[in-house]
Amino acid sequence: MERKQVQIFEQAMCCPTGLCGPAIDPELLRISAVLDTLEKHGILVERYNLSNAPLKFIQTPAAAEFLQHHGPEELPLVLTDGKIWMAGRYPTNEEFARMLDFAPALLDEASARQDSGTEEAGSCCCGGGSEEPAAETSCCCGSGEKESSRDSSSCCGSGSSSCCQ
Repeated sequence: MERKQVQIFEQAMCCPTGLCGPAIDPELLRISAVLDTLEKHGILVERYNLSNAPLKFIQTPAAAEFLQHHGPEELPLVLTDGKIWMAGRYPTNEEFARMLDFAPALLDEASARQDSGTEEAGSCCCGGGSEEPAAETSCCCGSGEKESSRDSSSCCGSGSSSCCQ
């Protein structure tokens, strides 16, 4: 059975995961943990936000049409094989399991990691993922480049050298 192509289109955020700043949205933390776990098991879910990948919204017909009719307030938008599967919220773990045809227990790892707090809120836009900040005053940006403390701006546009303030 061929794996479905799944894409998540999100509202504008300061970084690809939205896991930066002093107050982390628990739902964004859950989604990041779920997507990391799926990727470790060979299941790729593409994720785009409006500020980091605006061209992808334009190049994807369903996303472009959705934005035109509903606006960014109705995001996130979840597409499977280019068709709208869900909008206005993120899938639950069980919905991910049904959509991608895997055992829901696979995501127990993501839930345990989130509950134990091993997803690091202080790791800027990396969200505890594979990218690490270049230094304690750096920030990960959508392109994979890191802003150094020598730079007076950050990927969050706050004018400081860190997005985790």
